[in-house]
Amino acid sequence: MGCKTNQAVAAARLSSATGGKLQDRWPVTRRVRSLGGLCCCGFAFLALALVLCAAAQPCAAAPPGQKSSTDVPEGFAIDLKASEVDVLKAVELVTQDTILHGTQVYAREDELTEAEAATGSVYYGAWTGPGHAFYKVRKLALSPQHFKNSTDVGTITVRYIVLGVAPNRTHLQIDAVFVEDGSKRVHTSDTTVETSEFAEIQSHIVRIQREERQTADLLQRRQLQLAAQSNLKERDAEASRLKDAESSIESLELRLRELQHEAELRVKAEAKLKSAPFQHAATLQSVPANSDVLVEIITPYWYGVETVDGRRGWLRHDQVEPLP
Repeated sequence: MGCKTNQAVAAARLSSATGGKLQDRWPVTRRVRSLGGLCCCGFAFLALALVLCAAAQPCAAAPPGQKSSTDVPEGFAIDLKASEVDVLKAVELVTQDTILHGTQVYAREDELTEAEAATGSVYYGAWTGPGHAFYKVRKLALSPQHFKNSTDVGTITVRYIVLGVAPNRTHLQIDAVFVEDGSKRVHTSDTTVETSEFAEIQSHIVRIQREERQTADLLQRRQLQLAAQSNLKERDAEASRLKDAESSIESLELRLRELQHEAELRVKAEAKLKSAPFQHAATLQSVPANSDVLVEIITPYWYGVETVDGRRGWLRHDQVEPLP
């Protein structure tokens, strides 16, 4: 509708300018219609171009020298057959070794030193995902190798993300980037730095696991030694108790024999066995001289005895004597 209205207005203006009716000037009207169509198509193409440009622009661009949230992830990732605790120990050792592995500034140098462990990163920003983040930074690096198209002085940042996914399996992500100080141009690593840093981490993990196995073996041997020593002490103690028991039995047997010897008396001369410990008590029988009797009861003046034939009675102390 807009295009037709424009054509009509243009035709009317041309008609009044020529001083004639529109029907009398058909060739002019045709030319006006063609001009209006071109204008309408031009506006349509302009609007489409504006829409495409707006769609192509990002919603929020990151500041120079800082990673955008829409950037494609780079770096190196692997699942390790190790506990999260062991990987954390190894990563912490690597971040504190002051060396950036896998890159150098001068050809005659095999490694880049003077790197520092850091708790955060200007480029990567704060880590808000799961796991633990570590950083290692090397400032004033001049066009370091293995960073694409690096030509100026800047800062190298390596980030390590450690995430335990199972008791004996841990995910490790390593990213490395070089940001020029002046232009803030960002140069990603060709993964040489990440894989070299991982090699160092892996060597630490192997050493840590070996030391843990050695410690576990040493602890197990120590426990076995303690158990053997405890068993030996227990056997010694048992043997000592058995020896003491045997000695006690021997002592008891000896004491029993002594008591039995003390309890056995011999009649000095023929004596009368009384029914009670009194001089005027009834006589049960006569006991021949040199007869052995067993003492069962002791009073101040009398013994309650049992004769060899099983008769029980009483004899005075002065009537008997100990066995030789």
